[in-house]
Amino acid sequence: MIVATAQGLRKDYDGRTVLSAVDLTVAAGELLGCIGPNGGGKSTLLLLLAGLVSPTAGEVRVLGHTPGDRPGEVGLVTADAGLYSALTGRENLRFFAGLHGWDAARTDAAIAALLPRVALDPHAIDQPTAVWSSGTRQKAAYLRALLLRPRVLLVDEPTANVDPLAARSLLQLLRETADAGVAVVWATHDLAAAEALCDRVAVIAGTVRQVDAPTGPRVLPPPSPWLDWYRAHANPSAGSPL
Repeated sequence: MIVATAQGLRKDYDGRTVLSAVDLTVAAGELLGCIGPNGGGKSTLLLLLAGLVSPTAGEVRVLGHTPGDRPGEVGLVTADAGLYSALTGRENLRFFAGLHGWDAARTDAAIAALLPRVALDPHAIDQPTAVWSSGTRQKAAYLRALLLRPRVLLVDEPTANVDPLAARSLLQLLRETADAGVAVVWATHDLAAAEALCDRVAVIAGTVRQVDAPTGPRVLPPPSPWLDWYRAHANPSAGSPL
């Protein structure tokens, strides 16, 4: 089932066209990778799908509605986790869920269910996010995006500033989220991971240049021995839950 569409989409910023003539669809349970150069419009496309910016021309429909009309059904993860550093992880998530009418008890139950999925240390969730590593912050951003059980998940370069262990965990979560029936749109420069995980890959460079479906199973390749070496010797979380 198609859950998001873009037709004749164009976006201008200060008279400069960033995207034009974009026609694209995303289905439930599909992981769509968006690759392309810096400034090619990948992040802008995600913001248009999220309803955070409006198109200059064309139409975007998400779940049959104008983007932004049903925000609880669309989750967004950006390279900047966007957390309030003076609050704990739990307080950040309670604040976010409270904007959608959730009380603390309901939020805490959802947090407890999602912590294992995002591999976030349960001891870290009640620490101020100011002391968190970038990897932990990104895991919390995923948790926040999944908290309301969205039907569409938009993800922008989530592994750009995280260590190899956290990156592999977050990439695996993308595939698992799509397999659970969520439509996932992922902007990335990681061509190998996109080929391994995505159902389709779109080249975005001012417009949609090409869309193709990688062959083979949709799984990450086995980790190299270097990842085991890293885990054993470089472990960035050694001595700290963060």
